[in-house]
Amino acid sequence: MDLRQLRYFVAIVESGSIKRAAMSLYVAQPSLSQHVRNLEEELGVTLLTRSARGVSPTEAGVELLGYARSILSQLEQAREALRAGSVDPHGSVRLGLPNSVSLVLGVPLVEMAHHELPNVSLRVVESMSGYILDWLRAGQLDLAMLYGVQRSPGISARQLLTEDLYLVSLPGAGRDDETVDMQELERFELILPARPHGLRELVEKAARDNGVRLWIRTEIDALTQIKALVRRGLGQAVLSHSAVYEELSRGELVARRIVNPAIDRTVYVAEPSDRPISHAARAVAELLTHCARGLVEDGRWRGELCDTQGYAAKR
Repeated sequence: MDLRQLRYFVAIVESGSIKRAAMSLYVAQPSLSQHVRNLEEELGVTLLTRSARGVSPTEAGVELLGYARSILSQLEQAREALRAGSVDPHGSVRLGLPNSVSLVLGVPLVEMAHHELPNVSLRVVESMSGYILDWLRAGQLDLAMLYGVQRSPGISARQLLTEDLYLVSLPGAGRDDETVDMQELERFELILPARPHGLRELVEKAARDNGVRLWIRTEIDALTQIKALVRRGLGQAVLSHSAVYEELSRGELVARRIVNPAIDRTVYVAEPSDRPISHAARAVAELLTHCARGLVEDGRWRGELCDTQGYAAKR
């Protein structure tokens, strides 16, 4: 087994096709297939299942994929560390952002990285927090911002800020920046993500703890579609202020902070604890912290900055 075989194997699994992997690697397809057969013979297991639709990893293939990604990632980090030394960070960084965080942080962060980390290639992946956590564990991401990282094996996380949740409605249902009591949520037709979405679970737990019966009229996961449905007058949503900042500034929606009690959630900066983080990824982590603080201070991201220093939740 050598690094080239591992690199080829990862490329095949990620592309789902030996033909597509051969094109991306600029390697002849028969040669690529032979490398896989050699690897399977050496390990004594079948790594890929072949079908008319392409290839997919077997159980053994999935296990090898995790090891291969970790080995290749550590090799790249070692290369970057030795090449960079004490000079500017070099290399690529894969960053995962939850949808609502990406709305407020994504563009300012990329712009800041473009100017301050010119030798770093930043790839931003946007999805739900649960998926991002899985990808971070699997080695598909180098760094992530997450909600609710209490006990996550293999993950180090530090608190960045805590933000309150708001009832988001069409203008006329109340004035922007007003408050609404938790008990009043019973009166509204809510549009919420389906379980097991973290936001849905947080809102439902707060309602149960306070004896509030929610009327969930529509379930839909996509943040853009939730906001579109609210704009069409089909219900109200429970979201962070940052998730609707642009719509609020245009007067399309109003957001009333939920109180008595408030519903809040914490945003974490997370990285893997079972493998080293590159110099470039560390620089991006510092930059996103600085960027987030600037957004809070400017009022674009309503939240309370945490004073916790370092990674407080190592598991």
